[in-house]
Order: sequence, then C-alpha cells, then structure tokens
Amino acid sequence: MQNLSHLGLGKSIQFEQIKAKCSENAFQELQSKVIATTAQVKVAEAQVVQLRRVIQHAKLTELEIIQLPKETRTYEPVGRMFVLQSKGEALETLKTRIKQAEDKIKGIEANKEYLQKSVKEQENSIREMLQQRS
Repeated sequence: MQNLSHLGLGKSIQFEQIKAKCSENAFQELQSKVIATTAQVKVAEAQVVQLRRVIQHAKLTELEIIQLPKETRTYEPVGRMFVLQSKGEALETLKTRIKQAEDKIKGIEANKEYLQKSVKEQENSIREMLQQRS
C-alpha cells in the first residue's frame, strides 16, 4: 500500500481500500450463502419427488390388495425377510405409510418456502451491494 499522507489523502485512501475489502468479503459471503441455500432448495425438491413416488407406489399397492379376496395372505417386506399379515393389516400399513409421507411433504414444503425467501433476501442484499459500489 502506498503512503500518500503527504498529499493529505492517505487516511482517506486507506479507509476506502479497507471499505472495499470488507465489501468484497461480505459480497463473497452472501454469494456462498445463496449457492448453499439454493442447493438446499434442490435437495428439498428431490425429497418431495421421492416421497410422492412412495405415495403413488403405496396407493397402487393398496388398489391391488383391495381387489384380493378377504382371506388372502399378504406379506410385508422387513429388511431381508417377509412378515405374514392379514389383508386388513396390510391396508392399514399402506395407509400409515401414505399419511407419514404426506406429513413429511408438508414439512419439507414449509422449509422449502423459508429457504426460497431466504435466497430472495440474499439476492436483494447482493443487488444493494452492487448498486452501492457503482
């Protein structure tokens, strides 16, 4: 850094350089937050898609089980084995799975909305910083 104090501008130039460096650091920090938050939004969207597939699979299975005779034996996969269940128990298990997936989707959607608002706020902060620089 040059010492221009003999011109009477030394402190002013040093202050401007420090201010520019701090502004640059804040800008980079905001940029990284936007990138991280956007990645979280994408993860949330992928989770919702996967849960919707779980719901669709459970509903299709439920439709098939409903068509079976009442005395039909059904098996629930548990790890690497299968557990014998009645038709009613199998239907209840599927309804529970659907309800849990729907509840998870609601939670993920709420979190996704919060993250999207956060991204917008961070982008607005970046715009303000850029406007202040020019």
